[in-house]
Amino acid sequence: MPKKCAVLACCLCAMLLSACAPQANLPVLDTSRVGEEAKKQQELAVRDYMSKLDRMDRVGWALRSANLELCGDVVSYRLGMSYAVAGDFPKEYREALQGVLKVGDRVTVYQLAAGGPALAAGIQKGDVLLAVGGKPVANKKETKAAMDSALAKGTPVQLTLERAGERREMTVTPAKLCGYDIALKQNTMINAFADGKNITIYTGMMKFVQSDDELAAILGHELAHNNQGHIKAKQGNALLGALLLDLPVAILTGVNPNVGGRIGANAYSQEFEAEADYVGLYFTARAGYDISNVPDLWRRMAVENPGAITMGSTHPSTSARFVGLEAAAAEIENKRKAGQALIPETKSAQVAKSAPKVAETPQ
Repeated sequence: MPKKCAVLACCLCAMLLSACAPQANLPVLDTSRVGEEAKKQQELAVRDYMSKLDRMDRVGWALRSANLELCGDVVSYRLGMSYAVAGDFPKEYREALQGVLKVGDRVTVYQLAAGGPALAAGIQKGDVLLAVGGKPVANKKETKAAMDSALAKGTPVQLTLERAGERREMTVTPAKLCGYDIALKQNTMINAFADGKNITIYTGMMKFVQSDDELAAILGHELAHNNQGHIKAKQGNALLGALLLDLPVAILTGVNPNVGGRIGANAYSQEFEAEADYVGLYFTARAGYDISNVPDLWRRMAVENPGAITMGSTHPSTSARFVGLEAAAAEIENKRKAGQALIPETKSAQVAKSAPKVAETPQ
């Protein structure tokens, strides 16, 4: 009896759903045409991604090169080229990658940074890497290990390549940059972030920024987070909060409230963001980008998120960020007019300037 009831219920459900089904007499689709269109759209997606990647690398390279002296000991040597095998990408895009980037089972150069030494040396997209530093490489793992070893000292790197079936030998001298690599991630969110060692920017942010100047400001902001040690500071604050609050409560009650860690992690969060805006704008200006209209970026951000106009949480309000960037841009412009070096002002420097001078005793 229960089985019959279930069958009847299913039939009734199907009848009710069919009554709500589309009523238009739709054309029968040619499945082969659908497949062809899917391939075309995948190629369009690959080309769009590569366009964004080229733009990101062009701006990122300029920023990391122009601000080398401000990055202290955090430096790296790079050729300005990316290589991959088809297996590094989602399966559905591999055929498109083969057609657009010529990336197959062998390690292939698929991207070159404008301003980078690899492009200047004549390396091209589609070149297959056969050996690095005289050491043959047969897969991505071997190539990365050989490349890391060759780049460690910043000395010229000998590359053996194959192009159109022809073997080529090239020597490329790596460039010295701020040691924070930048990665592009496919995500529609308008976001970018730093983790202390690297920078990640979403394709949604790449679409949102309207010029290379704005993109440079976004990347400069994240570069400043890493350069100023904000992530490490937040981790230290979180640990301190956990020790001061969460640990005693856990000992007394047996339950970890996980409150102190969160409070500690958010301590000075708005101040860190404001500092990244300020220092990042200096990075942007030093790389030769126009910073005069960068504050307008936060007016457009406010349109996307009106709740942030007057109220900040972990970040300052968009109105405060606009005014802060406007003041920073004016400061930078005044230094330019006075012929001064574009170096961010620090509290320690202000203290040194205001300290009373001690009269020297004649020797």
